[in-house]
Amino acid sequence: MEKRKLNKKRVFMAVLLLLTIIAMIIVIIKNTNRVIETSSEEIKEEKVETVNDTKEEEEKNIQTSKKINFLENLDVPVYKRREKDIKIPILIYHNFRTPIPYKEDVYKLFSSEKNFDENVKTLLNAGYTFITLEDLYQYHKGEIGLPEKVIIITIDDGQIGCYTDAFPVLKKYQIPATIFIVNKLVGTEDYFSWEQAKEMYDTGLVKIHCHGYNHSEYSNVGKEKLVSDYTKSHQEIEEYMGEKVQKIMAYPAGKSSEDTIKWLKGIGFEIQVQTKYGTVNKSRSLELTDLGRIRGERATGKEILSAIKATNV
Repeated sequence: MEKRKLNKKRVFMAVLLLLTIIAMIIVIIKNTNRVIETSSEEIKEEKVETVNDTKEEEEKNIQTSKKINFLENLDVPVYKRREKDIKIPILIYHNFRTPIPYKEDVYKLFSSEKNFDENVKTLLNAGYTFITLEDLYQYHKGEIGLPEKVIIITIDDGQIGCYTDAFPVLKKYQIPATIFIVNKLVGTEDYFSWEQAKEMYDTGLVKIHCHGYNHSEYSNVGKEKLVSDYTKSHQEIEEYMGEKVQKIMAYPAGKSSEDTIKWLKGIGFEIQVQTKYGTVNKSRSLELTDLGRIRGERATGKEILSAIKATNV
């Protein structure tokens, strides 16, 4: 009898031990799965972080590309505004087409890719540094110096030739230009689209600024209409370019008045580009709301150099 009780007890203890071992194995397996799951989550998080970091880096690179410093690594001296009197010519172009449609171009507003290329190449060979209107603003404020020979390219209206003919030249020589657009015409026949504007802008070579929401002679409108249209134009440019843009404008047909200058300056347009054909701006009398320009559409590079030379500082 005692022997049977002892055997039963031994069997019970064996079963209990077996159950304990099984329970321990289950706990170990569960813990192992948790570790694996945790590790997988960490790996996933690391991958997400890596992807986010890559996206941030790409976005950072895009932002950097828009802020190219065209005055870096110059092998010529630079001067602050009070240090040396210099000429600051601004070229004006309108449309580009190859070949030039001479018969329909009554006002001689067309240039060609070949002609534009010749202009740029001649100026570069003559030692000119191409800068932006943003650079000119910083120079005017005393924040940066400029070389003795600088020049700015501006293009009015935003017609498709800017994209098809002028843009390839800007990329070829890695020089900047400003295009003043008429918002209501963007994407219509003969004008480039917002997507094409953004493509040019994202290279850092092309600045997009206001030429009015409509191509109107704003010198004859009231303050409310003027302020409303240019505010709307600028906000739309910022929306499509995807970042803050300095307030810079050019008057359609070069029509301005003392009132328009005052009203637009009052809402932040400290740079206002006029037409004033044949005018070369001078550092000692520089007025950012009264910038004149030299026509480049039909001019040769030699003729542009002659126009600049003919103006005394």
